[in-house]
Order: sequence, then C-alpha cells, then structure tokens
Amino acid sequence: MRAVDLLRQNLELTESMTMPIFADLRDMPLAAATPGGNHALWIYGHLAFCEGLIARQFLLGEPNELADWAPMLGPGSRPEEDADSFPAWDEIAAKFRQGRDQTLAWLDAHGDDDLDAPCSAPPEGMEAVFVNRGACLSVVVSHWWNHRGQLCDIRKALGREPIFR
Repeated sequence: MRAVDLLRQNLELTESMTMPIFADLRDMPLAAATPGGNHALWIYGHLAFCEGLIARQFLLGEPNELADWAPMLGPGSRPEEDADSFPAWDEIAAKFRQGRDQTLAWLDAHGDDDLDAPCSAPPEGMEAVFVNRGACLSVVVSHWWNHRGQLCDIRKALGREPIFR
C-alpha cells in the first residue's frame, strides 16, 4: 500500500467513525463530559478549523480558509457554553466538508515522494512534529482520534449507549 493511500484511508476512517457521533450529539451540542470540557459544537468547529490550519497553512504555506475562527476554535481556545459564540452547526459541517475535500484532492494529486517534502510553514517550536508533509497529514488523523474519544465520553456522560463497540 502506498503511503498516500494509507493516509487517505485513515482520513476517511476517522470521518466515517466520528460523523455518526456528531450526528447523535447534534441535539445536545453544548453537552460536555466534565464541567468546562470540550463540547460537540466546539470539537466539530475546532476539527474543521484545524483541517485548514494543518493541511493548508502548515503543509502548503497557504492561508487557512477559516482563519477568522481562530479566536473561538483555534488552538488554545476554550469551549464557551453559549452556542451563539460559534458558527452554526450546518456552517461548520459545510466548511469541514470543503476543507476535507481539499485535503483528499491534494492526496489524489500527489505521490509518496511528495510526502517526504518538508512542510512549508510548520509552527515555530513544532518543526520536529511537522517534519514533512506525511507527518503533517498524520497529525490531522491523530487529532481526529483524540477528539473522537472526547465525543464518546460526552455520549457516555449523557447515558447513551456506544455507537461502535
């Protein structure tokens, strides 16, 4: 298996395993597993924001198309308990889809050798994490798994049965 195919498979897997959980939590977008913890609305927006941050800005040196969301959804932001502090759920869904489609299109247009190229704009102090394009896209995958776990904890705190066992 080519590395670009493995990255694509993992991006698609994180999405297919996480989207049903987002759909289930849409009726409780501000529920958190612990007081002040991340809630589904923040997590969804944060993942959409970070897709652009990592797969466009860090990887390619292009502007993050969701840069305006940084104060409310970027790294270091906090999950406010007011839904009006965030973009609407449907807007987040649409922006996520656009961003993920761009990421997958980039993979379609590139080969394994392209993954060895350095990231164009790694964040200062994190050059070792974002050492090349393959590592950069791997961070997108691991970031999704991390937040998927939080979504599962939210569902458990709400008394809901696991979607995937």
